[in-house]
Amino acid sequence: MSEPRVHGFLFYEVPPGYRTSQHAARVREAVERAAAVSGVAAVYTYDLVGLRSGVDLGLWVAAQGLEPYQGAAELLLATDLRCVCALWGFVRPSQYTGRSGTSVQVPGPRKRYLVVYPFSKTHEWYQLSAEDRRRMMLEHARVGHGFEGIEQILLYSTGLSDWEFVVGYETDDPERFLELVTSLRSTAARPYTLRDTPIFTARHGSLEEVVRHVFQTP
Repeated sequence: MSEPRVHGFLFYEVPPGYRTSQHAARVREAVERAAAVSGVAAVYTYDLVGLRSGVDLGLWVAAQGLEPYQGAAELLLATDLRCVCALWGFVRPSQYTGRSGTSVQVPGPRKRYLVVYPFSKTHEWYQLSAEDRRRMMLEHARVGHGFEGIEQILLYSTGLSDWEFVVGYETDDPERFLELVTSLRSTAARPYTLRDTPIFTARHGSLEEVVRHVFQTP
């Protein structure tokens, strides 16, 4: 299978009355079927209980294209979970460096925590010269690369969604990630960020572990 070009982060709430063994089994089956869709490279599960109100379960779906990604998402409709947010986009080379903004390996082992959020740049950003934007983004990248052990995936969705980009970070140390974000907010490009919320912080686990905790089943 070729490298995934589309990644989506789906976040769900378990409706009242649905924390039962029966519904837990339906979720397990749906996720397993989603992972088996032709063109889907991987589906990873995440626990958000206590980390964000109104969200319990997160899924990272990596696919070769938009159609297999939607095919996987469609199977999850049968679970009756409420989809709170769907953040998705395409992997593309950076217009500033020509390199991918993605350092994660998919398929591959996952770090303990995932932090995902969409963001958009201001209109003023696009009126700057290409060289000025490139200079600021290179500074931004230098700061980010100084924090070893934190991996990134950058997705492009300009004109396709309400946001222009989606960024996901993987880390085993959430406090270290906090330091990274604090450092990035002092760079020259920061004033040109129009929006960078909502933020979803999630803990990775196996399908069995996440479903057991989210649905409180034995």
